[in-house]
Amino acid sequence: MTFDPDQLEARLMSHGVYVTSLNADEERIEIEYESIKAGNTSVIPHQEVGRVINVVRDLVEKRRDVRGEVTDLDGERVGTWRAKAEWFRELEEDELSEVDFSGRVIESIHEES
Repeated sequence: MTFDPDQLEARLMSHGVYVTSLNADEERIEIEYESIKAGNTSVIPHQEVGRVINVVRDLVEKRRDVRGEVTDLDGERVGTWRAKAEWFRELEEDELSEVDFSGRVIESIHEES
């Protein structure tokens, strides 16, 4: 399966994740998106991060680092998060549980102050 950025963006939009920038190469995917929920609290919603990761897992065959940058509806940066390609591989090979994978991603969240 070939990675299709347009398909990724469309799937994310169907989950209420509005992509404002998407850059990808063989090693990483960088997604900047607006979050309605983050605008209300200035906190990155963990469920939304999970949705992004699950869509990437569904659509991208070759595991890559994923970096998310979250903005509010005014374009103000709320924060960033990441998931390493290594974590995806460990998860698929049952070397890492879903809970531990999620914990690593949540620990990577950096919110603007």
